[in-house]
Amino acid sequence: MLTNETITFGKYKGSTLSRVLRDRNYCKWMMEQDWFQLNYEYLYNRVNEYDPKVFFINNTVCETEDFMDCYPYFNLISPEDLEIELTTSDLECYKFYVKIIEEIKDKIYQRMENDEENVYDIKAPTKWLIKFEQQYGIQRTDLKEFLDSYELPNIPYIIETIKKEGGIVYKGAQSFKIAKERSLKQEKFWEEILKKCYGENINCQFKYEKCIFDFLNILTNTIFECKLSLKDFNEEQHKKYKLALQKYRIIYLIDEDCLIYLERKKIYTTNPEKYQNYKDNIPNLKKSSYLDKLIIDFEIEKINNLFLLFG
Repeated sequence: MLTNETITFGKYKGSTLSRVLRDRNYCKWMMEQDWFQLNYEYLYNRVNEYDPKVFFINNTVCETEDFMDCYPYFNLISPEDLEIELTTSDLECYKFYVKIIEEIKDKIYQRMENDEENVYDIKAPTKWLIKFEQQYGIQRTDLKEFLDSYELPNIPYIIETIKKEGGIVYKGAQSFKIAKERSLKQEKFWEEILKKCYGENINCQFKYEKCIFDFLNILTNTIFECKLSLKDFNEEQHKKYKLALQKYRIIYLIDEDCLIYLERKKIYTTNPEKYQNYKDNIPNLKKSSYLDKLIIDFEIEKINNLFLLFG
């Protein structure tokens, strides 16, 4: 049914406004387009006035200058009191997010009780993403998508702000930011190639059965999944994708120079020496992944133009 909130253009054509609002980068892009404001005034106003953080932060006036009282993310609304309806997965993500931040607050208060010299000199949580996946049975990519959708800062940024309050420079958040920017750059690189080859048949960040696929071609039954390196392969994610779309093949897009075609048992790359060295070192790895065990017998084929692999 067509309504004022139906999207009739772009990659979200046919979707509702609520779906588009989750893609904050796309919303930012739309707000920069003159045609959007001119031709879609209602949608423009809804996107412009939407601030997802208000659903999660207590809107109370801070009457003191105390950091512990006034820091917004130390004043999150409890999951039980949320006035926004979340999916089951998003709600579990938020519960975990609140739990981790509460543990961080407790560390600071404990340092206050112990009369530590700098109470904000706390250690970042260790293996918190692994704990999330183990405790909630949800992939870390789902947590990332939830935080991005509602513009909630990731834990490294929370730690960076706390340490900054104590006059400490925290490099962890900067490393996280660099990795994120590199990941977005890589996804953009492959998106341009896939769009040139398959046009509108390529779906980006396609969500299905609680899975978010980097790229999906429904016509060819193909999942394209980006990884910054072979070390970033996630076996649980791989199994989840295969279970969600059993008849689909998965092609891994590595860095900006490699494509792993599982069905053909081939590694196509513009840099064969790099991947040959990785293969040769697999027997020496302390813990090899499922993908490592597969590709150790794969043939490496040099290709000068990655574009030629598609279509």
